[in-house]
Amino acid sequence: MPFLRIEMLEGRSEKKKQSLAREVSKAVSRALKIDQEEVNIVIKDVGSENWTKGGTLLTDREKSQ
Repeated sequence: MPFLRIEMLEGRSEKKKQSLAREVSKAVSRALKIDQEEVNIVIKDVGSENWTKGGTLLTDREKSQ
């Protein structure tokens, strides 16, 4: 059974996370020809103070804009 971990910036609603999980599960089950119930997904919300892009914390990028 596949195990997927999705990390993304915090702030998305539970409804959006449910939609993401549903669509990813469908795609994985189709690609692997397995039942959707076998697909496990963990969604981890990461704060912008813990996310960098190009070596710069996103919180620093937000301050400079």
